Amino acid sequence: MDQLGPEIRKARKALGLSQTDLSLATGLSIKFLSQLETGKADNPSFANILDIIRALGGQVMLDWSDIPTETDPGQSNGDRA
Repeated sequence: MDQLGPEIRKARKALGLSQTDLSLATGLSIKFLSQLETGKADNPSFANILDIIRALGGQVMLDWSDIPTETDPGQSNGDRA
């Protein structure tokens, strides 16, 4: 998560957008965006991150491959053989 803010700033600047522009596009405050870009925002929501990424023309890809799958949905973790 430490790299998220600088990457947002880099993408925003590459598009020639100000924090005001991004604020208007996302509905998020300039203060929040500034804190996020400098790593001072506490636990930004996934929805806020999605709004920013969409406003910057990006995509989100999730990799679920490292999440263990349950072989029998009726079993609890303690009941595995």
